[in-house]
Amino acid sequence: MTNQELAEMKNDYKYGFHVDQEYVFKSKKGLSEDVIREMSRMKKEPSWMLDFRLKALQEFWKKPMPTWGANLGSIDFQDIYYYLKPTEGQVKDWNQLPEGIKSTFDRLGIPEAERNFLAGAGAQFDSETVYHKIREDLEQIGVIFTDMDTAVKEHPDIVKKYFGTVIPYNDNKFAALNSATWSGGSFVYVPAGVKVELPLQAYFRINAQNMGQFERTLIIVEPGSFVHYVEGCFTKGAPVITTEGIKPIEEVKEGDTVLTHTLQHKRVYHTQVRPYSGKLYNVEYFGDTSQKIEVTEEHPFLIVSRQKDEYKNTDWKPEWLEAGKLKKGDYVAIPIDRTTGIEDERKFVIKIGNGRHGFKDSELTLNTDADFFRLVGYYLAEGSIVSGHYLHFTFNEKERPYIDDVKELLERYFGKPADERKPYKNGISIVLSSTKAVMFFESQFGKGASGKKIPSWVVHESPEKQKELIKGFWRGDGSFMMQQYSWGIKRMFRMNTISKQLALDLRNILFRLDIFASINMQKRGGKRHTMYCVYVGGSYLKMFAETIQAFPSNEVAVGRQIAFQMLKQINAKSYAHITENYAFVPIKNISSKNVENIPVYNFSVEGDESYVANGVVVHNCTAPVYATDSLHAAVVEVIAKENARVRYTTIQNWSNNVYNLVTKRAFAYRNATVEWIDGNLGSKITMKYPAVYLLEEGAKADILSIAFAGKGQHQDAGAKAVHLAPNTTSTIISKSISKGGGRTTYRGLLNVAENAVNSKSHVKCDALILDDQSASDTVPYMEINNKNVNIGHEATTGKVSEDQVFYLMSRGLSEQQAMTMIVSGFIEPFVKELPLEYAIELNRLIQMEMEGSVG
Repeated sequence: MTNQELAEMKNDYKYGFHVDQEYVFKSKKGLSEDVIREMSRMKKEPSWMLDFRLKALQEFWKKPMPTWGANLGSIDFQDIYYYLKPTEGQVKDWNQLPEGIKSTFDRLGIPEAERNFLAGAGAQFDSETVYHKIREDLEQIGVIFTDMDTAVKEHPDIVKKYFGTVIPYNDNKFAALNSATWSGGSFVYVPAGVKVELPLQAYFRINAQNMGQFERTLIIVEPGSFVHYVEGCFTKGAPVITTEGIKPIEEVKEGDTVLTHTLQHKRVYHTQVRPYSGKLYNVEYFGDTSQKIEVTEEHPFLIVSRQKDEYKNTDWKPEWLEAGKLKKGDYVAIPIDRTTGIEDERKFVIKIGNGRHGFKDSELTLNTDADFFRLVGYYLAEGSIVSGHYLHFTFNEKERPYIDDVKELLERYFGKPADERKPYKNGISIVLSSTKAVMFFESQFGKGASGKKIPSWVVHESPEKQKELIKGFWRGDGSFMMQQYSWGIKRMFRMNTISKQLALDLRNILFRLDIFASINMQKRGGKRHTMYCVYVGGSYLKMFAETIQAFPSNEVAVGRQIAFQMLKQINAKSYAHITENYAFVPIKNISSKNVENIPVYNFSVEGDESYVANGVVVHNCTAPVYATDSLHAAVVEVIAKENARVRYTTIQNWSNNVYNLVTKRAFAYRNATVEWIDGNLGSKITMKYPAVYLLEEGAKADILSIAFAGKGQHQDAGAKAVHLAPNTTSTIISKSISKGGGRTTYRGLLNVAENAVNSKSHVKCDALILDDQSASDTVPYMEINNKNVNIGHEATTGKVSEDQVFYLMSRGLSEQQAMTMIVSGFIEPFVKELPLEYAIELNRLIQMEMEGSVG
């Protein structure tokens, strides 16, 4: 490589730096039996591991260099250092690392990532793991997460039982090389029935020139266990919005349907509870004093960052940000559910008493028009049920128009006239004797002031009808406040209730009407119920006045119309902002405290991985695996036993002088699920084909991969699924991008054995070529030995259209920005399947790769 080429490569690659490091031990260059023996001696390995290494070395010499893929002819195996020991031993405190090594990982952002996301982390520098730490709560439930060298010494029985069983030393030339020279890597063991909800991460760094890194990873997940890369949790009691109403987070279960940040209802597919020790954040926001959020520091919120302290924002584009990074004044997002289902006539089944035979179902058909919704509002504010047969409404004797309105509505919809009782202490009661009416209102809207609620069909009806509901409620339990303060006059419309659920429902309906409403919780002494006041002020006063068709005549002394004119002239401001999807409110206060071993809760949601807790949108977060800046030949073995689930995610960004030759394979037993999520950027040549062997009935494999090849790079990647049992399922999705003369190859294997009846597999590979110098190949191989299967395969290859680029540039984008946007759109179906942090990291790396792609 010329000096100019080396300089260009360093400029293109952000992590192309190295540090001067004094190694404790450095083997002589080249591969030989002496080097292997010396390495094993330095590691103080048992004799069986040395024997394994020497057998693998002989196998490596025997096997020819593969010629079926990328050109590997320039690799000189005798010009490589196979073992460099950078430190005397391993540490558990990041600050105990030598300064050069610590600064290397600091520049890669790893300590920050560990603080924000990780429960266990390991860092490998050249040949050795220099740092390893696991949280105590994982150790207490029997989970083992350590480096591979330590596992050989401390867990020899487990290692000896499984090591090399998924990928034997004679599997292929580079598996043999790894088996002979392996050093470092990770060992994970999850006992039966244990669910690990935490990210277990490893970082690999090649620092020395002409260095070979050959880490070995072995993951064993016993029956019924679960390994899932998620982190971030709430404390007990956090209210979550579900289709069944609001539930405390600890009561959310698999199969529940929750509201997500996309304003859709999605299914919960996994729940978790775990002990937590660390910093716990308390977040309070304006607009709802009943909500105080307690959350671990890494849990992401959907927020809009405050632009200027003294001004309301003009930009309302939301982003995800962890709780530990939130600032006072940032805006959190309250979702607005605008789903609408309009029906002017509805049928209801209600329970009617049937003497000694209990209850019987009775059908009730009602005209649910706008006037009916006003009657509902009256009931929610002033209605009550007496003796299970009588519906009561109570008004002040001066509210004659409302009294007459309720009487007329009751007779119209329920076919019976209501009785008006004599005034008592300035109050008048209206009574309807109708068991059907009573059972209808009780079943749909609750009974008792604290038990009132609004059902889903009302929440999702038309705005015109909902305005009438608000009008009816305000007439019953509404007021207008105008009060002089030192800073000016405070004006607000108020609606009061002792039902927290009803307060939230009223507020959410007002959001649908584009009226921002706040909730103020007032705890009262003695046995009195807590009061919830739903109030509207600021710039939304006029809209609310128009909705209820009532104006604050007490504001001026000359009548209702003049009062309304004055209300229209008030130039009041609101701290909140409403968009189509969200109401944004500023954070009032953030505090934190250290806690030990408290239970925290979280759950996973299909597709969106988000939900609404404590009234605001939050995300289910995970953390990425980074791999940065030469021969890299790793082996990863995964064993998922019966009913186990393993998800292995990696984003690799090697420098352009690295040969990245990796063998990754998993065994999936009965009803087990293995997911490989694989992102490949950088390297000179990558050859990597994550595989899943579906060994027993019901096993499932999901493999998602993306490859980006730039100048001088060949990404030869793909996947393998081998169906060896009935009723097994595999899905392979691959996306690749090539630019600047780069080349991508999809190389896949799908094998269905003769006995694998009723198996299903779908393979989809798409390639995008950004210029005339780049290329892409698709090399699928399918061997189907059974006719009773369902197999699908799709493949597309395309170039960027000049029309697309021109269109985007005509909208003000530069050519490079246009190209980057097209690439982002191409990989979007892949990225949206990634957890949040993987998606962020992958998009960031893609943007880095696209820099300078034009001209």
